[in-house]
Amino acid sequence: MARPSGSLYARGFAGDAESEKALKAGLAGREVKVQRGRLPVALRMLAAEPSPRLVFVDIDGVSNPSAAARELVSVCAIGTALIAIGSTDTAHFARSLLRQGITDYLVKPLSAAVVRNASATALEDMPERTYAGSVIVFAGAPGSGVSTLVSATARGVKADGRTALVVNLDPVSHSISSLLGAREPAGSLAALLAELDPDSQSEPDEEVAYLERVISVEQLDSVRTDAVSGISVIAYPRSGPLPPSPSALAVGVLLRHLANQAHVVLVAGVIDPDTRIDIMRQADVRVLLYEPTLPSISTAVHSLALLGADCPSTLVQCHARARKSALSPAQIRYALAERRPDIVIPFDPALHAIAAGEKRRRAPGKAYLEAVRRVLERSARGPLPAAS
Repeated sequence: MARPSGSLYARGFAGDAESEKALKAGLAGREVKVQRGRLPVALRMLAAEPSPRLVFVDIDGVSNPSAAARELVSVCAIGTALIAIGSTDTAHFARSLLRQGITDYLVKPLSAAVVRNASATALEDMPERTYAGSVIVFAGAPGSGVSTLVSATARGVKADGRTALVVNLDPVSHSISSLLGAREPAGSLAALLAELDPDSQSEPDEEVAYLERVISVEQLDSVRTDAVSGISVIAYPRSGPLPPSPSALAVGVLLRHLANQAHVVLVAGVIDPDTRIDIMRQADVRVLLYEPTLPSISTAVHSLALLGADCPSTLVQCHARARKSALSPAQIRYALAERRPDIVIPFDPALHAIAAGEKRRRAPGKAYLEAVRRVLERSARGPLPAAS
């Protein structure tokens, strides 16, 4: 996901001459760039450029408006208003776009006045942001070292002077909370996510009102606890009935609010496969872990295939446990279809002792710290302290 450029006001992609003319006239007097092109062109250009404050995209011809909307949201920065343009004039089509984070939908033919009014409304209704955070989603098969890497990454972000907030959506495993020393939350994460699910709203047809709803600071504070080094953690309680799996839309709304309160939001533990892929598509950064075993690699390869080329991920080979059954390097390359991991994290006995709850703890070795540093550089970005 791109970062806001701070200079370009709007970007427009029009599929026909009339729409192109209306966009240029309606956005006149601002720093804008309008060109001919529809969804494929827009996705390619937006993924390569800093995001402006406002984007118009012609989506005529798309067969799946929800998927198109998700793709657009995934390549734009948090804080960018997305306005779709098209010829389909049905409420169902418009609602399918709004559910996925599109700010507005304009039906052709356009006029300069319509473009001007839509621009003003979209930017006026957007929440005020002190900064736009980054959302990083970690995923991997059980035992692949996700909890340990998320905890280490959060500590690295905090050591760099930035705020880190960890969201663990696994209702069964509480390893992240244990590793970070997080207390039990006062409020119910399950209740908040259920409230954010549009299916539970009293008026489910009012998608615009749903997407614009604001989560209060008090609601967020009730499900957030402080951990070591000032890192914040949001997780399910350790006891109680298992909560239902939240929808991707509910999680997305929560993460957008959290990303406006922390520099880096680290997400893990999404159990439902479809929800996990949807959330990863919307994230700024995706980190996929696997152990050097065939089942673990198969899980990572399946996720890579579902995400596709438009959602690149950092592939991490993590030796979370000392395994005699680990595949050879040649076998790993074959299982990954000749793709090589971006980063290899070696097995470290110190981390194994920490995970086992041993009282006598020693610091991880330099090789492990350097590997984590590389994960930080690729995911959280920015200069980070050298491993020591």
